[in-house]
Amino acid sequence: MIKTLRIVGEIAMVTATADFHPLRQTKQLTTELVRLGFEGLVLFDLLAVNGLTPNRFASMKFVKNGFDRTSFAVESDVSLSIQGEQDFIIKSDPVFLLGSVLSSRELKEFAH
Repeated sequence: MIKTLRIVGEIAMVTATADFHPLRQTKQLTTELVRLGFEGLVLFDLLAVNGLTPNRFASMKFVKNGFDRTSFAVESDVSLSIQGEQDFIIKSDPVFLLGSVLSSRELKEFAH
């Protein structure tokens, strides 16, 4: 089962799932990030809802008690280590993959 929120160094990594679109759940995420005392960059992996597109990753800064919506950006230059870790976690969860928007062909290519 995919953890939708995890802290990776100085970054909060948020993974979308078939039934959890983080950009539509910012109130819930705000509550969790405040509880964790987190401030910094939040990186969203939207593979489940956007597929293998250039807008797979997006980011937004989180300060004190909320997201700085003016900082929203599509991320085209994500660290290879972060993307590799995300890919590994996702490939390890067949239920996640089946619930994603990936086509059969994309699933086959991504899983290998």
